[in-house]
Amino acid sequence: MVNHQAVQVSGRDSLFCLEREGEFMKKTIAVLLTLCLFTVLLAVPSFAAGNKSEEEQDMGVLADVLGAMDTAYVGSDLKLYVKPDPAAGLPTKSKVKFHYNDLNGAVYFPGDVDPSGMCLSWDDPDLTLSKGGKTYVSGKAPIAPVGKTVTYTTNSGAVLSIETCRGSKNVGALFLTVDEKKGSIKAMNNDPDHETSCYGKAMFDGKTKYMSLKGRGNSTWVFPKKPYNITFYDDATYDGKDGVKMIKGVKAKKWSLVANHLDASLLRNKIAMDLADDLGIGMKTRFMDVWMNGSYLGNYLVTPKNDYDTPDGGYQLENDNYIDTDSFQLPGMFEIGTIPGVTVLGSGYNNRICIKDVGDGAKAAGLKNKDIEKHFLKAWAAVEDYDSEEYQQYFDMDSWAKMYLMYEMAKSYDCYAGSLLMHRDGLTKNDKLIAGPAWDYDIAFGRTLHKFFVGISEPMQINAEGWYIDHIGADLSDQPISLLQELHKHKSFRTHVAKIYKEYEWAFKDSAANVDRQKALIRDSALMNNERWLTNNLCADYVVAPNTMRAIGTGKYKLNYQITTTWNDYVANLKEWCTKRALWLSDHT
Repeated sequence: MVNHQAVQVSGRDSLFCLEREGEFMKKTIAVLLTLCLFTVLLAVPSFAAGNKSEEEQDMGVLADVLGAMDTAYVGSDLKLYVKPDPAAGLPTKSKVKFHYNDLNGAVYFPGDVDPSGMCLSWDDPDLTLSKGGKTYVSGKAPIAPVGKTVTYTTNSGAVLSIETCRGSKNVGALFLTVDEKKGSIKAMNNDPDHETSCYGKAMFDGKTKYMSLKGRGNSTWVFPKKPYNITFYDDATYDGKDGVKMIKGVKAKKWSLVANHLDASLLRNKIAMDLADDLGIGMKTRFMDVWMNGSYLGNYLVTPKNDYDTPDGGYQLENDNYIDTDSFQLPGMFEIGTIPGVTVLGSGYNNRICIKDVGDGAKAAGLKNKDIEKHFLKAWAAVEDYDSEEYQQYFDMDSWAKMYLMYEMAKSYDCYAGSLLMHRDGLTKNDKLIAGPAWDYDIAFGRTLHKFFVGISEPMQINAEGWYIDHIGADLSDQPISLLQELHKHKSFRTHVAKIYKEYEWAFKDSAANVDRQKALIRDSALMNNERWLTNNLCADYVVAPNTMRAIGTGKYKLNYQITTTWNDYVANLKEWCTKRALWLSDHT
């Protein structure tokens, strides 16, 4: 049984040394970007400490700086590209992306495309490229073989080095073609409220579909690699939404492109969501390489939008930390913004219940937001009565025990920040609140969490040992900080958590093997993504300093991390966490 009275303190006490590693220094621009961002952080000491307008203002400053750094590169005036070749699997052009500090760049291709024989093109009639005494006009300058670099000299004397990159063969390609007459990409990317949409077509898996595109995410939105939501339509009027299968067996009208820019391994969300899917509280996902109007955006995790399956007769909720017109506060719960002198990204309003979506049938039945709030607060009062089992009349025990274990396995930062989704599938007394789908695990699984995200500049490291959820917030307040903490105060819930773990122990232990499976699947796409974003650029591991993860823990649970700046070793560190954390849970549950 999980014993609430014998909770161990999880490892939130280790700080990293701020040393730079030689490999990180190979790309001077990465250091420059890190220093630039650090300067920004010093200039903007507080994020969202109080009201949402201030938060949006501060995040906007950071977004402007990061966006400028992503676009203001030396080669921005050299618009080189490879022409579309549908027969080879390239339905749109692929643009050359030059890096920030020089004229080194790359051109990117899907894993199933053979680019041999393809050439560079450009629209400037005055430009020519030369190499080995031979001069080339547009459409005649050969690109390098995959993994190699070709060097050209322009007729103005500039020296260009262009690498040919190709993704993984079994990672699908998604080509987004935006009609900027209906809304510009720049306007969409500059909108922190995600109200600006672009329209066009999406090509994937041999299909072409009309779509609209808009931004998504909160803290992740300020970084250069943007996350998006896609909605599909049945024709060019963009009136009737159309269900599309982007993943085998899953049909949805709305899909999310998760950027994973805060995770140097790119794998944490995938490992978490596969585990949640095994538990029955997750969603199917797939990796895809994404191009927008010819520009390679990187490797994304594609998943149905997390409210895509709102029950017709019910509704979906989220325990989050942002004030919304359709949200209400959980009484008796800790609010981070109430601590003098402590500010947290997105803080001040955590432990709110947001009404994400209401089914059409429930609306037709007359359900109002106040009815939802009344029901939830009644359920919450039952949770807060620790001597009563009435809470089980409101909360589905299996799904909430599984969600509890998801957060324990991952030790997710979002136990503080929100992203705890739930739904109720009907309005009768037998319709309980069901946890899921699991969501948002990029800052989890032992990864470096820089305290930039909680208003402090030093990074911190998470231990694979100890119970996590009951400890979070203990150094901030005596008040509970997580809904899951309150459920866990019931002995019956703790007993159920132990029962569920034993039933699904195989799934938790399989997470380490899944890291190996996903590594083999996306390796070339991950390396191509890292080339596009200058290897380990502005992911959170580098907000303050290079990744300095080190061995932490005791005995057989000790995390023997690689101190690294390479993708392979980031993945190895993730596997190390999954192995040791599952082992600890098996020994203590």
